[in-house]
Amino acid sequence: MEPWVMAIVVSLASILASSGFWAYLAKRSTMDSAFRRLLLGMAYDKILSRGMSYIERGWISEDEYEEFRKYLWEPYSDLGGNGVAQRIMDGVSLLPLRSHRKFAEIIPAQREKEPRHAE
Repeated sequence: MEPWVMAIVVSLASILASSGFWAYLAKRSTMDSAFRRLLLGMAYDKILSRGMSYIERGWISEDEYEEFRKYLWEPYSDLGGNGVAQRIMDGVSLLPLRSHRKFAEIIPAQREKEPRHAE
C-alpha cells in the first residue's frame, strides 16, 4: 500500500476513534434539536396570534391566506408541529376569502407621469 494512502487511512481511523469527534456530533445534534424546538415555538406563537386575528375578523384576503399557509403553516407542519395550530389552520381555511389585496393601499397603482422638461 502506498504511504500516502496508509497515512490517510490512519488519520481517518484516528478521527473516528477519538471521543472528541463523537462529542462534537452529540453536541451538534443537541443544538439542532434546540434550534428546531425554538423554531417550532416561534411558528406556533405566530400561527396562533395571526390565525386568531383572522378568525376574529371573520375573513381573510387571498394574499394573507397564501402567506399564512406557505410561510407559516407548511414549514411548521413539515417540522412536526400539530395540535392547536392545526385547529387554527383548519379555522382559517374555512374563512371566506376576499379579493382585497394586502398591498393595494400601500403600493399605489402605477400612473403615467408627465415627463419633466428642463426649463
